[in-house]
Amino acid sequence: MPRTLTQLSYLELGAYPSAVPCARLHARNVLYEWGVRPIADTVELIVSELVTNAVNAASGYQTAPYVRLRLRLGTDHVLVQVWDGNPQLPQQQPHDLDAESGRGLEIVAALSARWGAQPQPFGGKIVWAMVRY
Repeated sequence: MPRTLTQLSYLELGAYPSAVPCARLHARNVLYEWGVRPIADTVELIVSELVTNAVNAASGYQTAPYVRLRLRLGTDHVLVQVWDGNPQLPQQQPHDLDAESGRGLEIVAALSARWGAQPQPFGGKIVWAMVRY
């Protein structure tokens, strides 16, 4: 795979539900550009879950009504990072089997090699996931 193109992508979006499909499309296009199409569906789903959570966290937090998506191409993985201004770290929540929501972090954990969340010194948090190719 040629490594002549940039290996970092950054996108800032308003904390609105419409940010989710924009982030998904951006991720898919970037992965195609980087030549890692085989993991595009997986990364797109992880981006969708993390951006959805970030939009929900940021929408109730007045100081930063936006979210940031960052994709980084490593030698054998893609790192997905999503920032929002709410400092509360995400936690997997118990849910009913027939619940319509509440599985986002379970999906991220199942699809990624590793994932986590870190508070940021400048405010907010970053939730990240690593997908190997």
